[in-house]
Amino acid sequence: MSASASRIRKIFSSIALSFMVAAVPALNGCGRGNISGSGVVITPTPSTPPPNVAFCPTPPNTTALSAAQVTTIVTQAVTRAKAMNRPATILVTDREANVLAIFRMNNANLNTVITGGPLGGRNIPSELAALSKAGTCSFFGTTGNAFTPRTASFIVQEHVPPGVSFSPAGPLFGVQFSSLLFSDVNPKLPLGLSADSGAVPLYINGFPVGGIGVELDGQYTLDPIPNDNDQSDEEIIAVAGSRGFEAPTDIRGDRITVDGVDLKFINAPAPVAETPVPNLAAEGSFLTIAALGATGAPRAGTPYLGNGSQFSCGTLNGKQVRIFSPFPNINPGPVINGQQLTATEVTTLLSQAINQANVTRAAIRRPLNSFAEVNVCVVAADGTILGIRGTPDAPIFGLDVCVQKGRSAAFMSSASCATTLNAQGLGAYVTRAAADGLPLNGNIAFSSRGFGSLHRPFFPDGIDCTGTGPCAPNAPGPFSRQHVTFNATNPWSPFNVGLQLDAIVPTLTDILNNYPNAGAVRLPPAAYRNGLQIFAGGVPIYKNGVLVGAVGISGDGIDQDDIIASFGSAGFEAPVAMRTDMVFVRGVRLPYVKFPAQPNLP
Repeated sequence: MSASASRIRKIFSSIALSFMVAAVPALNGCGRGNISGSGVVITPTPSTPPPNVAFCPTPPNTTALSAAQVTTIVTQAVTRAKAMNRPATILVTDREANVLAIFRMNNANLNTVITGGPLGGRNIPSELAALSKAGTCSFFGTTGNAFTPRTASFIVQEHVPPGVSFSPAGPLFGVQFSSLLFSDVNPKLPLGLSADSGAVPLYINGFPVGGIGVELDGQYTLDPIPNDNDQSDEEIIAVAGSRGFEAPTDIRGDRITVDGVDLKFINAPAPVAETPVPNLAAEGSFLTIAALGATGAPRAGTPYLGNGSQFSCGTLNGKQVRIFSPFPNINPGPVINGQQLTATEVTTLLSQAINQANVTRAAIRRPLNSFAEVNVCVVAADGTILGIRGTPDAPIFGLDVCVQKGRSAAFMSSASCATTLNAQGLGAYVTRAAADGLPLNGNIAFSSRGFGSLHRPFFPDGIDCTGTGPCAPNAPGPFSRQHVTFNATNPWSPFNVGLQLDAIVPTLTDILNNYPNAGAVRLPPAAYRNGLQIFAGGVPIYKNGVLVGAVGISGDGIDQDDIIASFGSAGFEAPVAMRTDMVFVRGVRLPYVKFPAQPNLP
C-alpha cells in the first residue's frame, strides 16, 4: 500500500470511528463531522458487571509495604546501581504516593534539568524527579493495569504511536500537568505525572502497593521513541529494586492494547538475585525532607482503603463507591443567573455516571470484559467542587484529572473565559481563538475533548502540516504552542504544550523556586484552581439553558470517559446548538464527545 493510500485509509477509518452513538436526543451527532440527529441511539440496559478484582474489601485492606520491605527494595536498587557504577537518588512511595524513603547514593547528582519549554534549563532537585516517577507508577497502578513512565511517554506525545506522522496526539496528551503540589485536590507530585523512564510499580500478591523511582542522569525529559530498544540505566535500577514486588505480567502496560496498538511497560532485563551491598549506610544515606514526608529512615506504607488511607468505601444508590476523605460530602452549587444545582441533583449526576461506569466495557484493564473503573466529579460553573466519587479500584491519577476536566469544560464554556485569560496575561491565546471564530464568551459549550482538539500541535489533530489546505506549516490549534521541528538540539518536551502549561507556569515557578520551604505562591484562578486539562472526559452541564457546572471523568480510555460523562450529565446536557460539534474552525468541524463501539458489557 502506498503512503498516500495508507494516509487516506487512516483518515477514512478515523471518520468512521468518529460517528458516535448517543443516549438521549441532546447527545445525537456528538462525533467529529457528525450531523446532529444522525447518531445511533443506545439505551443502556441494567446489567450485572463482572466482579472486578478490587471491590471494597471487608474487613478493610491491610496490604501495604512494611519498613523492612522498603529497605529491601532500596538495597536491591543500590546494589544494582553500584554494580553499574551509576550513583542514584532512589525513592519509594506507597499506592497513594506517600514517600516511604529517599536514599541518595554517594556522589549522586543533586539536581536534574528540565528539557525544553518555558521551564527548560531549570535545575530541579533530583528527589523531585524521583518522586514524580515513583508516584506516576503508584497513581496508575490498579489490580487491572500497571503502567510506568515509559507507558506514559507512549501516550502523551504529539503522535501515537510516537514518531508516526499523520497519527493523532496521544490519548493522554497533557495528563502530565496533574496532581501537582499546588492542586486543591490531590497535591502529591512536584513535576506532575512523569514520562521520564526510570520507575516501576510495586505489587504484593497482585495488589498495587506503590512505586520505585530513580533519578541519576541529570536530565528530566521523556523517551521520544519509547518502543525502540534503547535501555535506561534508571529503569534498569528501578526494575532491580522491584525484585519480589513485580507487577503481575498479565496486567502490565505491554498487555494493554489501545486502538490496536500495544502500550509499553519497560525496556530492561528482568531482575535477578544479587549479593546485596554489605553495608547500605556506606553507600549513601536516607534523606530527611519534611516537605516530602521523608523521615530519614524507611517507613511502612498506608494500606489503600485501609487504616489511615485517604480513601474509604461507601455506596451511592446501591453501587459501591470510593470516597475521597478531603471531599466526603455532596453539596449544592451556587445560584447562577437564577439557577442552582441542588445536592439531590449533584447526587443524581454522580450516580448516573457511576451506573454507566459499572456497565461500560473497560479499555485499559485486564481481564477483558471488566467494567471501567473511574473517578467522577461534579463542579460548579465557578470551579467549586460539589462532589467526588469513584469506583473502588479507579486509578488515583484520575482523581485530580477528573476535576481538571470538569473545570476546563465549565471554564471554557463560561461568559468570563476570555476576560479571565486576559487578566492572567494569556491574552495571546484569546486573540488566536478569536481569529478562528471562537469568542470565548459563553456562546459555545466546550467539552474537554472539544477544547483539547484546539490544543494540539497539528490542527486538525493527526493531519500533519503539509503546506496546503487549512493546515499550513506552523499552524497548530489556537491554544497550542507554535509547532517546530524537534531534533537533538530542540527536543520535544512534556513541559512545552501551550495554554495548559502557560496558565500554571507562575505557580510552578514559585513552588520550584522555594522548595522545600515554599513561600508565597501565585495560585491559578479558582475556575481552574488545579490547572486545565486537554483530553476527553468532561462535559458542561446546563439547567434551563444556564451553565451551572460540568461533569468530569477520568480513569479509563478517553472514549470510555466520554460516554460515562455524557450519560452522567443526562437531564443537564448542553443545548445542541451550542456544542463544539456545531462549530467549524478552518473548515473543520470540532468534536464534542465520542463513544466506543459496543460500549456496554453483555
